[in-house]
Amino acid sequence: MIQKSRMAISGPYLTVRQAAEQLSVHPSTIRRWIDMGRLTAYRLGEKRIGVRPSDLARLIAPRPARSGQKGPMALSERSVIPRPRKADQRRGLRALMELDRLSAEIAARHGQASPESWELINQSRDQRTRDVLRSVEG
Repeated sequence: MIQKSRMAISGPYLTVRQAAEQLSVHPSTIRRWIDMGRLTAYRLGEKRIGVRPSDLARLIAPRPARSGQKGPMALSERSVIPRPRKADQRRGLRALMELDRLSAEIAARHGQASPESWELINQSRDQRTRDVLRSVEG
């Protein structure tokens, strides 16, 4: 949900990109949460939107686990997880490049994925997003 801001544009707002970096998620995830009404955004101009840090904090605030249940890791706990080292990042990039090469090789042998396959892939991705959001809600 996007609301018009009556506060000064230089007020305490985060851009979508900054909010995504705070939570270690992709900016499209922040936009999806805004569209779903889980996070309030404020119009800061004709094309710019911002998110209040307090709204972001409320979104990621840990909720108490129900009795007898272990809850999923809160988004605010992600900062405890160490970021990959440069060597690990390079190894990951090499693996992705190899995956691209193998994907191209397989596509050359067997053809591209059909539109039906892409539809199933997108449905699965959307379901995983809904599952993650449900686990965040508690």
